[in-house]
Amino acid sequence: MLCAEVPCDVGDRRWHAPPEALGDLVAEGLEREGLPPCRPVAVEVRRVAHAYPVYRRGFRDVVEVVDWWASGLPGLLTLGRQGLFVHDNTHHALAMAWAAADALDASGRVDPARWVEARASFCSHVVED
Repeated sequence: MLCAEVPCDVGDRRWHAPPEALGDLVAEGLEREGLPPCRPVAVEVRRVAHAYPVYRRGFRDVVEVVDWWASGLPGLLTLGRQGLFVHDNTHHALAMAWAAADALDASGRVDPARWVEARASFCSHVVED
């Protein structure tokens, strides 16, 4: 599964694009970056007018429970704004993705120790608005 953020303005052409067109747009972008060709088998779209999370008092306790549960699922890594509930910049999300790739061992499986180390490094991210 891949979660992609497609920047747009509420009401513009991309905002109203059908899911299949957005899936093709993301797949084409990945190919342009040198990744192997891919074609989505399903596309789910959530249009969010404001992408940054809004935190309420006590959110951390709930997030920790969900994060603990998700960390027990083999092969699943959570990262980025929506996966870690962090207010970060695009370059932070990219750094997290690179760290996820670096956490893979030679067989393509996640090395838990590497991922724990990478997750700890995300605490040093500072938002640049």
